[in-house]
Amino acid sequence: MTETVVHVTTLEQWKSVLDVWFEQGYKWNGNNQDSQQGRFKYYYYEAFRDGCRQLSVSDEKSIYFYGINGYKGKTTEYSEFMAQQKEDNKMATVYEVSQSVFDELQRIKAHEGMSLIGAITLSAAFIKSIGVGNKAILRYLADDPAIEFNVKEQLYRLWRVDDTGTKSHMKFVLGTPDWTTSETGAFTAPLEEIKKWQTPAWEIEKAD
Repeated sequence: MTETVVHVTTLEQWKSVLDVWFEQGYKWNGNNQDSQQGRFKYYYYEAFRDGCRQLSVSDEKSIYFYGINGYKGKTTEYSEFMAQQKEDNKMATVYEVSQSVFDELQRIKAHEGMSLIGAITLSAAFIKSIGVGNKAILRYLADDPAIEFNVKEQLYRLWRVDDTGTKSHMKFVLGTPDWTTSETGAFTAPLEEIKKWQTPAWEIEKAD
C-alpha cells in the first residue's frame, strides 16, 4: 500500500490538508470515521488536541492519522504538500483573512463612485497593513482568478483569571486539560469544539 503522510503544526494546517483530500474524494477509514454521525467532512479536532500532527492517505482513498505521531518514516511538510497541490491542480493562491479585512477588500473592489485606481490609492495604508504583499492584493482587486481571498475560520480559546490575578488559558498535555499564561500555547479550535471544554471556571474568547 502506498501512503502519503503530511506533517502539520497548526489546527489551520490540519483542516486545510483534510479539505484538499475531501475535495479529491478521500474519506476516513473504518477506524477513524464518525460512523454514528455519518459525517463526511469531519475534522477530528480531538486528535489534534491530543497531540497528533501526522495526517495520512492511502491509495485506497482512505484518510487516517497516526496517534501521537507514531509514523517514523519520511513525512511531507505542510508547505511542500500545498505547493505540490498547487502545481498538480493549478490551484489559485488563497489567502485567509479576517471577516473585517475581507469586507474592506470587497468595498475597495466595488469602488463605487470612483475608479478602481482611486479606491486603491485612498486605501493604500490599509492594503499595506494586510501583510500578504501589495502585488497579490492588487491582482485580486483587478479580478485575477489566480488570487483568492477567503474569510479565515474564527477560532476560540478558554481563559480565566487565577487567584493571583494572572490571566491563564486552557491547553492540553497528552489529552489532559492544563493551563498556560501564553496565548499562543493555548488550545484553539472552532466554537463547537471549545464549548465541549467550557466549565464555570473558564470563559470563551476569540483567538486571532
